[in-house]
Amino acid sequence: MGGVCCPKSGVIIKKRAVEDYNSMDAIIAKPGDKRAREGKLSEDDTGDGRASNGQHQEFQKRKYETIVPVIKLTVDEQKMFDFLKEMHHEKGLNTTMRVAGGWVRDKCLGKDSDDIDISVDDMTGEDFAKNVVDQLKKKGYPIKSIGVIQANPDKSKHLQTATMTILGHSVDINNLRTEVYHDDSRVPETKVGTAEEDALRRDFTVNSLFYNINKDKVEDLTGRGLSDLKEKILVTPLNPEKTFRDDPLRVLRAIRFSARFQFRLDDKIVAAAKLENIRSDLKTKVSRERFAQELNKVVGGVGSPTDAFQHLVDFNLQDVVFAEPSTPFLKAESVPDQKRSSSENPGEEMRGPCLQRMRLVERIIGQRAEEAEALSYSKLERQVAYYAGFLSSYHGYEVKVKKRRQSAVRWILRESLKAADRDIAEAAALLVDAAHKFAALHRMYTAASAPVSTTPAASSQPRTSLKQVLRESGKVLLSIKDRFALALDLAYAIVVVAKEPVVTAKSDDQQHYKDFGLDFIHTTSSSKSKDAEGNGKKVQQAVVGSSRVCGYKKFDAFSQYAVWLANASGLPGCWRWKPLVTAQEMVTELKVPPGRGIGEMMHRQTMWRLENPRGSKEQVKKFLQESMQLNPLPVDGGRGGSGGKKKKKKSKKARKSEK
Repeated sequence: MGGVCCPKSGVIIKKRAVEDYNSMDAIIAKPGDKRAREGKLSEDDTGDGRASNGQHQEFQKRKYETIVPVIKLTVDEQKMFDFLKEMHHEKGLNTTMRVAGGWVRDKCLGKDSDDIDISVDDMTGEDFAKNVVDQLKKKGYPIKSIGVIQANPDKSKHLQTATMTILGHSVDINNLRTEVYHDDSRVPETKVGTAEEDALRRDFTVNSLFYNINKDKVEDLTGRGLSDLKEKILVTPLNPEKTFRDDPLRVLRAIRFSARFQFRLDDKIVAAAKLENIRSDLKTKVSRERFAQELNKVVGGVGSPTDAFQHLVDFNLQDVVFAEPSTPFLKAESVPDQKRSSSENPGEEMRGPCLQRMRLVERIIGQRAEEAEALSYSKLERQVAYYAGFLSSYHGYEVKVKKRRQSAVRWILRESLKAADRDIAEAAALLVDAAHKFAALHRMYTAASAPVSTTPAASSQPRTSLKQVLRESGKVLLSIKDRFALALDLAYAIVVVAKEPVVTAKSDDQQHYKDFGLDFIHTTSSSKSKDAEGNGKKVQQAVVGSSRVCGYKKFDAFSQYAVWLANASGLPGCWRWKPLVTAQEMVTELKVPPGRGIGEMMHRQTMWRLENPRGSKEQVKKFLQESMQLNPLPVDGGRGGSGGKKKKKKSKKARKSEK
């Protein structure tokens, strides 16, 4: 195989490597600093996370076998870097200025990024920022104050960081560092280090790249970051078991990056992530809040959240991250046993049905985004949908906290995972409940819509009425409100997975469910969107407005129920209804006694309107009058009780005086 000879080292750059990057302008990376070239790093990879001489020499050799791309800067980025180089020259600094981490990775992938972290090698970030301020003043540019974030290991800030704005860019500045980890914590002891030490202490080789501002080039000091980026594989710079033991949260970061960029995990990473000591370290070294931060990025970002959660299950870490309470679950009294998970431990279903439901929900969310912006979901709605799908087997279970019972889904997200956003936990619990109810209601609707049978056997069975379906569907809508399209999507996934499960662990659920999802054929209105060619494309929706309900493939009965609920039922928006008969009218016209009786009559009015969504005010009044005659209000005006006013409890002092 032919190649190019490096004039300094004599190492042949393989022709294949050149061809791999033939679409990019390229230069050859130069060796690291003098200390690195001489191999004067630590003797072995035992305690401080540095490379041994053998490892280091291998990295140096690989650097000549890597073709380094010249990344394309935006006009504003070029202007800022030119300004920094001008400051560097005019002040006579010896500082090497490097952009580190994610910005470099994204730029090498051809993506834009505004996450600019600058690392300097001979001063603190704050001192460098002061030099920048002086230069901004000198050139007459606008100046904002320097912010200094002190080291805070609990929030993954291991070294003081200066933050400032340079020509419109928000920039973090700190000095290069190396880290020493101890067995009982994921928080390292941090010291100033070299560029190579800084690269080797990072989580993955693709995140270890630098952009040298002084020389306008990418530096791959691990020797394989660029090739791993090209091959779409995640690899740790050092031994993955040690990397994960130093900071177990890196296991979740590996899962997140793999899903985000669709990168394959290196076999050594997979093996290390399954080790019992890594599982134990995740439990003891990582806070629940940090779990939530990583997973919220997974379910709210780009890529495939289901792929990420599949890794979590494959590594047997789902019960570590989504830990269950120490006390047994309680069965919710409002949910019949036949509507709960069939497994004695609902968490076991995460491995199968829950992941499959989540996969189908992900497919539907993607279809909506591709079809039209009006149909798509917000970031918060996507987060809620993915959590609800993964935890959907906990429907019908509760946890007792301080004498009060709460949904198991809410407890896991709020108390176990410590979800930073209370709205996510509350909304996911409501969504799981609503989806399961919609999944059952579609069968009730089918029964109520079927022609009346005249056979003796059929006539002896109680028949579900459409009013029952309206009332129960309306009660679900009152709880889920504007997110009822999301609840229907999850309900469809529950129905499909129950009927068409992936039967073997080796099956590809993505391929299995490729023919399922939204079906844009049921319509009472349509909107226009542009396809990739710029041509108008008719997007057929089930309803007008923001409800976003669509038809579904394969399962006609469920699709018919969803479209009926959105189009013909008259129920959407019931959570915004104002009373047709007000409290004042109840007192003056219907002679309802003031007090708790008003609440009871308001409840009766709401239930009647759910069964008769298009009913008039006069019809409501007539119903309420008849209702009071057939079902009189209790003496105290409420739904029950001992009657009369509630006696005020006497104080301890008053009881003593009576004695």
